[in-house]
Amino acid sequence: VQHGATAEFVVISSLAEGADRLVAEAGLAAGFTLEAVLPFHRDEYARDFKTEDSQTAYGSLMQRAASVFELDGNPTDRPRAYETAGLIMLANIDLLITIWDGNAAAGVGGTAQIISRAVSNGIPIIWIEPANPAAIRLSWSPTGDVPSADVYARPQETFSPVDNAAVALAVGELLALPTRPEARESLIQYLHTKERRWNFCPWFSLLAWLFAGRRLSRGDFYLPPVVADTRRTWRTYLDTVPEDRSLRPVIENTLLPACGVADHLANYYSLVYRSTYVFNFFFAALAVATALNGVFIHEPKVKSYCVAIELAFILVILFTWLYGHRHQWHRRWLECRHLAEGIRQLRLFAPLGSTGAVERPRRGAGIEEDWINWYAWTLRRRLPLPDCAVDPHYLEKIRDAVLHAEIEDQIGYHQRNAARMHKLDHRLHLSGLLLFGATAGLCVVFVVLVWLGTVDRIEAPHRILILNALTFLTALLPTLGAALAAIHAQGEFRTLAEQSARTAKRLTAIGTTFAAEEPNFARMVDRIEKTSNILMAELREWHTIFRTRPLALPA
Repeated sequence: VQHGATAEFVVISSLAEGADRLVAEAGLAAGFTLEAVLPFHRDEYARDFKTEDSQTAYGSLMQRAASVFELDGNPTDRPRAYETAGLIMLANIDLLITIWDGNAAAGVGGTAQIISRAVSNGIPIIWIEPANPAAIRLSWSPTGDVPSADVYARPQETFSPVDNAAVALAVGELLALPTRPEARESLIQYLHTKERRWNFCPWFSLLAWLFAGRRLSRGDFYLPPVVADTRRTWRTYLDTVPEDRSLRPVIENTLLPACGVADHLANYYSLVYRSTYVFNFFFAALAVATALNGVFIHEPKVKSYCVAIELAFILVILFTWLYGHRHQWHRRWLECRHLAEGIRQLRLFAPLGSTGAVERPRRGAGIEEDWINWYAWTLRRRLPLPDCAVDPHYLEKIRDAVLHAEIEDQIGYHQRNAARMHKLDHRLHLSGLLLFGATAGLCVVFVVLVWLGTVDRIEAPHRILILNALTFLTALLPTLGAALAAIHAQGEFRTLAEQSARTAKRLTAIGTTFAAEEPNFARMVDRIEKTSNILMAELREWHTIFRTRPLALPA
């Protein structure tokens, strides 16, 4: 969002005779950009226009369009091809302008069907009736209310007469920033966040190295430059996905940096959030250990040093907790991960002109969804329709890009994550049991030695040392066990391991099916949507786990 930036309006049309061309011509006359989505390749679509004047007008609009997306519709099933083009058009617009007589749909792909779908999707619709063009009607629910169940039967009932001021209000609402103060504050905070390069909280990485055998890397301490690193991770996608003069530059210059920023911030906040609770629980145990040293020290001045060290530990824990709470590491981690996943999946749907996992902004959404949907949809608006013709070769390249850059990559990530989280869960749990077991063993040995009279036969100085050591160990070992248990509970490592294993299994199944199928536009959109649904379901489950686990004091 740039101060003083002007809005760019785009008209998306199928360039059919009548209303489509009227709106396209009016948009061009107003200085808008024209993008076209055709149900067939351009030559086949030209057969729909019988007169020379109509074909000339069609050719003229094609030349003036910034991009022309030619679908591979079946000429023998033209209504279904018109429907597909209409749905692609709906996926790329904020406002539908329809010139409609109000009659029910004559079949698949008719005006009434597209209007009904737009109403159910929450898209504002301006209806101009040919018999009375001055009387404008509007179907719009700014609060995002769910439409009536019979909207497909009677879409006309969702419209109300309006004037130009009401239309202007609807357009203003579509372009406005989130209205809720908390959501707007979160958006502004995100947009003003600087790139993070150094991580001075490596405690979670050290925990994973110690208990899960994960190797430490430079990335645990130093985050690489955002754009260069994201371009590296997107290399497979960029090398495989089809290129065109319209869409590809926006993907590389707008979508890639935006996704990179959200992803890197999510990684950073993940590291500092997780490292903070590991640090706090572990250092709370060290504070107890420092206090327990008092059983060996009876000189007040020396003992004061131990108390001062314990106080320092407590103050550091309090400062870390307050700092993380103030800077909202937990919330920003969840929000940035949500945003990064949504933006990354836009690259999968963009070559097909589809919407994907990004939801349209609507009133009544939660604070997080409000600003994230607004920002992600703003990026979605920047993506033009592809300027190319859909053919088997084009579909094969999209399939390969999705398979190798998304499905296989995510399978690998979730398999590694499942193994790592399983080790963390098992070894932390086992370590806690061993510490409590060792405490119980010491207690049993001491009781037996006392009952046997062995302790009484030890000389006094050594007996006092043994008793103090026993007190120290039987207090410290369960404290360390409790710290590990707290880290174990906060991290939910077992749940994450099961969740990643389940996601990897689902992605493997869809990937196998996807790779074996003959490329087909409708089937490919369906498979990519299923892939997206799997990933977003995993994201929602992950959010549910951690939403109620903010940073807490080890108390």
